[in-house]
Amino acid sequence: MNMTANKLFASILLLGAISCQGGRPERTADELPPIWPDYTGVTVPVNIAPMNFGPADGLPVRRMLVEVCDPSGKPVLRSRGTVARFPLRRWHRILNRHAGADLTFQVAMRTQNRWTRYRPFTMHISPDPIDFGLTYRLIPPGYQSFGHMGIYERHLSDFRQRELIDTRMLDSGCINCHTQNRTDPASFSLHVRGAHSATILRHDGQMECLNTLTDSTGGFFVYPYWHPTGRYTAYSVNTTRQSFYSAADHFLEVYDEKSDIIVYEPQTHTVLRPRELSRKDRFETWPAFSADGNTLYYCSSLPGRLPRDARQMQYSLCSLSFDPATGTFGAKADTLVDARVKGMSLSQPRPSYDGKYLLVTAADFGTFLIWHKEADLWLYNLENGDFYPAGGINSGDTESFHNWSSNSKWAVVASRRDDGLYTRLYLAHMNEEGRFDKAFLLPQKNPGKYYSEMIYSYNTPDFTSERVPFDRHAVRKAVLAKDRQGVKANGMNP
Repeated sequence: MNMTANKLFASILLLGAISCQGGRPERTADELPPIWPDYTGVTVPVNIAPMNFGPADGLPVRRMLVEVCDPSGKPVLRSRGTVARFPLRRWHRILNRHAGADLTFQVAMRTQNRWTRYRPFTMHISPDPIDFGLTYRLIPPGYQSFGHMGIYERHLSDFRQRELIDTRMLDSGCINCHTQNRTDPASFSLHVRGAHSATILRHDGQMECLNTLTDSTGGFFVYPYWHPTGRYTAYSVNTTRQSFYSAADHFLEVYDEKSDIIVYEPQTHTVLRPRELSRKDRFETWPAFSADGNTLYYCSSLPGRLPRDARQMQYSLCSLSFDPATGTFGAKADTLVDARVKGMSLSQPRPSYDGKYLLVTAADFGTFLIWHKEADLWLYNLENGDFYPAGGINSGDTESFHNWSSNSKWAVVASRRDDGLYTRLYLAHMNEEGRFDKAFLLPQKNPGKYYSEMIYSYNTPDFTSERVPFDRHAVRKAVLAKDRQGVKANGMNP
């Protein structure tokens, strides 16, 4: 039986199943099914959790039938109910069997007493695997106070989520910036604000509780990024404020009154202060080491009188050479993307681990872009200097925090595309043309119910290559104790 005949046969089977429900004769619509999350035409990793979905919000759907066919047209999965839910083990067997191919989804919905069968859609199963999981912060979507928040781990091959730590355990107002080294959770940095302020650092199997506020540093360490060797961690030291607009297009701006970049060496508890990144005539922020560890990327802006000049602050994408053997820096920075020429502001550079790209957030102005509706992700090609929109990972609303998978084939982004308020995590595949395919929402067992009842936003996501070895009780004990490991400055480094 050829492919066309197989697809026709599958359609007859589905029509028969619909007819058995006692409904009126089926109506065929030449349009994609109104489902949420929108998984039509997406590319997914071979080891992803079941891509369950339901009818779009507000549709009075009484029943939904879904049939999944392999490339030959043979049905391999079926779902009946108000939500399309696929068995975990069978789902993974089918994805493994059809890695590199397309699965076709046929959806029919019953509203009132009428069935409608929609145009089929495909889902491409990429043989490129995704990492074990994600870590992220769950935080209230408001801005008046921190409220309760926590750091979590999510398995990407199923729906398990594990709380690592939350503010109630630490008597803290905020925990943030949980960052592992190139997806390896054996090394991580975590900052705690409030009465028990500290930077928690795990490296070489040891955990430290640091006091990073000194006369030489000028502030607490934030926005961490590990050197690939694990020998160094780059941080930004910022004085951050927020202001509210009376204009309708923006209502909140988070900005820095000053910012510099330092590099910390855990083995010696030494702070390296690159001269080029401690200039009084520039604001430097968002550091990130290159894949080979020989370059430090960051964002830089001319200073302004704030908050008056907040809309004029535009940050360029820059780089500075670094010698990890000696801990020394280049004398002169390079500007990769000039904000004044492009008429945009860039933040959060994230190098792909294969050394090919920088993924950055771009907006009209500013440095902390989670409230900028126009914020999109752009790619900088490190081989030829091309700079362009990142493709299907973007939407019509805010894209902000983002990171790469260990194989540089996937990216995660916190996006407000669903309702403009809550940030949710979207995943996207990097294709051979150097752009991202259409992004898909982080799968859930019952996505409509889960996300409608979720009162927190996702924030600062990062991939993890294995289960995070996180001893929450040891972290709590260290944070609540008075002892802190001091850090020392090594002067102004070249």
